[in-house]
Amino acid sequence: MRLDRVDRWLGPCLVLTALLWLWLCYIYIPGARSQGEPGPRAFPVLLGIALAGLGMAIAVSALAASGKTQEESTEALTRREARIVAGTFGLLMLYAFLLDKLGFLIATPIAVLLALHDILQARSWLAGLTLAAGLTSVCWLFFVLLLKAPLPRGAWFL
Repeated sequence: MRLDRVDRWLGPCLVLTALLWLWLCYIYIPGARSQGEPGPRAFPVLLGIALAGLGMAIAVSALAASGKTQEESTEALTRREARIVAGTFGLLMLYAFLLDKLGFLIATPIAVLLALHDILQARSWLAGLTLAAGLTSVCWLFFVLLLKAPLPRGAWFL
């Protein structure tokens, strides 16, 4: 499997997800109260713009790296490539749902483990658990203790 072929599909999917994210940010998150202050919408919009930029960069670099003729570049995805693209998109949607319902501390390790073992097919459970716990801990320490920013607690636990 060539990763540039997967990235040609993953990049546009990430851009579409970012556009949906930005649209939802403008609908559900209130803007700034006064001129000149960023307001609560600023950071989520910045993340959406970053995701769209990364998606475009992935797609463009995959198309540039392929260097194939037009006839060869339109061949169909293999089953495994389609599974990776669909799995990544589905995992992003599942993570958004779990983040709302279970909160950051439970949803993040679940999403990391699913990404490692179902999409990337990593074999070491010890490495997966270590990465999931470490990533969740570092993010929690950075946002909650250092930045004093609340992370989602989950609707099922409030």
